[in-house]
Amino acid sequence: MAALGLRRFAADRLMNETLTKFRNAVSESTDLQEKVKAGADLVALGKENGYEFTQEELNASWTELQESDEGLTEFELDVVSGGVRGAGGGC
Repeated sequence: MAALGLRRFAADRLMNETLTKFRNAVSESTDLQEKVKAGADLVALGKENGYEFTQEELNASWTELQESDEGLTEFELDVVSGGVRGAGGGC
């Protein structure tokens, strides 16, 4: 039972790292930002750029980010306030 919990923790941590890396890639790339603004499917965009995650993982991460002390980047705030399609999943 403890091994299962440890595996789940490791998988969650790895997914967090994957989503963090994707978020950083978007914040550093005007090309990716333009695709997000245009309403790209974030899961597909991530996969095209070497980041594997599901919509559910993306949604959970987005919720955690909004509730964290870290806050959103300027780009993320622009996406959210502008109502850009596809941003509900976050990045």
